[in-house]
Amino acid sequence: MKLRLRDILTYQGKDYVVEGLLTYRLGGKVYRLARLVDGDTVRWIEPLTDDMDDRVLMFEEVTGVDLSIPPPSSISYHGKSYLPRFSGPATVEVVGKVPDRFAGPCDVWRYRAAGDVFLQIERWADRTVTLAGESVHKDMVDVLPVP
Repeated sequence: MKLRLRDILTYQGKDYVVEGLLTYRLGGKVYRLARLVDGDTVRWIEPLTDDMDDRVLMFEEVTGVDLSIPPPSSISYHGKSYLPRFSGPATVEVVGKVPDRFAGPCDVWRYRAAGDVFLQIERWADRTVTLAGESVHKDMVDVLPVP
């Protein structure tokens, strides 16, 4: 799945426009998040990086998660226990409209809990952002590319 600016993505009956793309370079790997917007609703999707994978990650920014930085070795959130998947300093590239995110350094921690749910904590120069989401089958997401 390769997303481009202005693509339309349909998920759970809503049509989102891809307004921004973030590319994280972390520990020799590349992770991409696309910022999806439908009115006041903003979601983030991590597109597939391997054609053999049949899942994507869908995130929403959440507030009220009281975490120290760096985060602890396990996190309890909404009745689930999250364990680390990866972490480290990242270099981020920004394309398109991504308010409050800037190209440059960012520390990233990703956690996973049973049920294929995830937390991603990002420490930027001016703030900390927490994303919460789930793994969904790629067939739950339709992409209408911009011609």
